Amino acid sequence: MPDLHPSLWRTCRVLANANRVGLLWRLFELEESSMGRLAEACGLGGSSACMHLRALNARGLIRAERRRTHVFYRPVANPEVAHAVALLGALRRSHADGDSAAKVIRAATAFTHPRRIEVVRSLGEGAKDFSTLAVETGISVPALARHVAKLAKRDILKRTAEGFALLPQSDPLCACLLRAAMA
Repeated sequence: MPDLHPSLWRTCRVLANANRVGLLWRLFELEESSMGRLAEACGLGGSSACMHLRALNARGLIRAERRRTHVFYRPVANPEVAHAVALLGALRRSHADGDSAAKVIRAATAFTHPRRIEVVRSLGEGAKDFSTLAVETGISVPALARHVAKLAKRDILKRTAEGFALLPQSDPLCACLLRAAMA
């Protein structure tokens, strides 16, 4: 088996897609399914479903198993992929809670850029003013302003008297993504 080390921001880009979340939600309901059955259940073409399932598999969130001429998928995390077990558990809980694909996408898009993850890591040490954040992350002022705004819009951080600070997360998926970003 190849040694997989997908980055968190790329995993979040995979999750920031309604079709992929829909396929994953359907897999949670079925526990195992062929690609054709999943494609039909989600209203996708076979090649489109296959592409989305490969993306989820590459991130360690599902497992593919070939049986004769069919490939079956199961929502089983690859334990060799960092954060896959915790992330799949948080996604399973989001599904059980009735969360929409839009809610998952909103959470995932907070972490779809490596610079936003750097901002989160820096703020994991405590509140910081904008200048300190710029120096510590090495991100230009205009880019940092955009990333801070995106994180604030996603309720990951807030402006405080000291500058910026991470917000406590009550949503299991957001909390899981925040922990993964700070790891």
